[in-house]
Amino acid sequence: MIFFGKKIYKRIAVLCITAIALLKLHATFTMFISMLVSIVCYALPFDLSFAIGFVLLLFAHEFGHVLASRVVGLRTSPPIFIPFLGAMIHLKRQPVNAKMTANIAIGGPAMGALSALLCIACYFWTDERLFLILAYVACILNLFNLIPSEPLDGGKIIVAISPYLSWLGTLIIGVLFFYTYNIIIFIIFIFSLTRLWKLSSTDYTEYYYQIPTRVRWLVFSWYIGLIAVLGIATVYIGELLR
Repeated sequence: MIFFGKKIYKRIAVLCITAIALLKLHATFTMFISMLVSIVCYALPFDLSFAIGFVLLLFAHEFGHVLASRVVGLRTSPPIFIPFLGAMIHLKRQPVNAKMTANIAIGGPAMGALSALLCIACYFWTDERLFLILAYVACILNLFNLIPSEPLDGGKIIVAISPYLSWLGTLIIGVLFFYTYNIIIFIIFIFSLTRLWKLSSTDYTEYYYQIPTRVRWLVFSWYIGLIAVLGIATVYIGELLR
């Protein structure tokens, strides 16, 4: 029979407690691992400072969705980061109407706009050009996300305004693809076309789409307001970068 000292029992106990904690926090653990992997991947073509800042911008955007989801009473998974594709969250329960979907979708660009303004403030405080670059990236990233085409946030927002605006979003994505020939934009364009096909057979008298006109105008105000703030900030930061 082998007898172990007290130290080995303490170490085993610590390992067991740690393993249990990781099992309970596996989603959060996965989030941090995916963040680290993304930072490494972005650091290869750019540099480490930019990679860390960019991943934090993505986190701010997704955290906005998480907060908005909590406000409307829905729980989500922690954000999962996918290198060169961005990040995503998973809703534990689906929204019951288009207004709830729009609220959750607005949360991301709203927090993204705040992160861009924070980067601008950091630039004026430190005179560090990296913050200015990150602010510009945040504006472009969130403006792109506001294009009214699913799976982008804008596509989820405009359904609460008018589902027919999806046609405009698909047109914009199509023009962007033929201008850039970017594979990611092409995938979004195909997804958008599929979504349009499904919407063509949708009954807009369903409960999901029944939203008071006053609420539609409120969503529209938030949507246009975000586009205006991000658009003005983009032009302003562009001038500073010259």
